[in-house]
Amino acid sequence: MSEAAAEIIVLAMGIYLLIGLLIGLIFVLGGAGRIDPAAKGKGLPIRVRFLILPGVIGLWPIMLIKLFVQKEPPLS
Repeated sequence: MSEAAAEIIVLAMGIYLLIGLLIGLIFVLGGAGRIDPAAKGKGLPIRVRFLILPGVIGLWPIMLIKLFVQKEPPLS
């Protein structure tokens, strides 16, 4: 692998993680209540919300789709 290809891969991963961090913060601080009724309002403490942040950063495309497609939490 050439040095230029490695730089492109590292840059792409950095952009992916940066977008994931932005989407993750939006999801953790406000959007989690749209997917999980227990997370609505003050349902989850902030420390618990930040525990799910790494997973949301890695899976941000799926979470972004869920935020826009799912209008209200599922009934249980």
